[in-house]
Amino acid sequence: LKGVGTYRRSFYFSRELARHHHDVTMVTVSQKSKFTPRIYYKQEWMHEVPEPLSRGQWVRIIEGPGLGYKWLPGWGSGPIDIGVRIREILFGEYDVVYGFEHHPNVSWPVYLTRYLRRYTFYSDWCDWFSGASNWFRGWKLAHKVDGFFEEQIRRVAHRITTNSSLLKQRAIQMGIPDNRVIFVPEGADTDYIKPEDRMLSRKDLGLPLDVPFVGMVIDKYWRESLDLFCRVRSQVPSAKLLVIGARQQGLVEYAKQIGIDQSIVETGWVSDKDYSLYLAAADVLFLIMKSDLRDLGRWPGKVSDYLAAGRATVITDVGDAAMFIKQHDAGLVACNSEEMAGNITYLLENYEVRCYYDNQARMAAVKYLDWRKLGHLINRVVTD
Repeated sequence: LKGVGTYRRSFYFSRELARHHHDVTMVTVSQKSKFTPRIYYKQEWMHEVPEPLSRGQWVRIIEGPGLGYKWLPGWGSGPIDIGVRIREILFGEYDVVYGFEHHPNVSWPVYLTRYLRRYTFYSDWCDWFSGASNWFRGWKLAHKVDGFFEEQIRRVAHRITTNSSLLKQRAIQMGIPDNRVIFVPEGADTDYIKPEDRMLSRKDLGLPLDVPFVGMVIDKYWRESLDLFCRVRSQVPSAKLLVIGARQQGLVEYAKQIGIDQSIVETGWVSDKDYSLYLAAADVLFLIMKSDLRDLGRWPGKVSDYLAAGRATVITDVGDAAMFIKQHDAGLVACNSEEMAGNITYLLENYEVRCYYDNQARMAAVKYLDWRKLGHLINRVVTD
């Protein structure tokens, strides 16, 4: 779906391949059009044009119609969108088809065309859906079927990329040779998201200037995040929680229940332009993860955004993102919510330490996670 979830990883892979002189078309699902596709071009995250404006590396984008996108459990089931993709593969004369995840609008066009056109198929695996993400309202049979298709599409791929070491291990356990499974971390767009002046950002957004802000981009564990902030607020009563992203049903009511509703600033869905400003407005950013297959099998893109924003970051000690932060001293990791609250409180109360982690976060993002740095690896995936 345009602008959401795996769209981000797919776009930056596409852009880097275009920068390495490949002719790239990326297909996504429209959030607005139900019946007709839309075609345009992009070089960067925030701008799109009907035709390339100059010479250079452009990604051609096709927005497939959104009708039926959520008809099947797990989503990605729009029939017109699937038809658009099949037609594009059949008549586009592609050398490579790169599928991001396994949903019907990704896998079905490959299954239906792979014997009709000569192309090499690659697959990116960045969430372990059958591991924990999809449960289909408790329908065990549906979960098993989803798990079968999630793994089957990887078996027909020439190479697989993953953003977690757990998924790389799972692919190898399935019998896929380890030289065909490549780890590509979740990168950061350090031109789009960069350190902004904290006070100027707050002024632009109409936020209070004189209170400490703890920030989070909305995630599945928002209740646990509110509980965590409650601990922080008991130590720093003036602190406010900045909740960035789509409003969640029940969040305000739960905040009232635990007595922190007056300390919550819920932004709702924000524009691409304002997203970077909201990250910059926070003093500390945090993300809760759990030691289960869902979180071990992913590298949340928001963590890379936190680092690119140059803000002191605190996350749970789970998965490759936490390992990266520890390796590069780019933030603080914690084993449980009590330790995490203590880390956030420590950063709020120690300006110089916070500045140190601000700098470390940005430096690690620029040096190791910038998509342009990862572009050489992405290019080798399809050319070696």
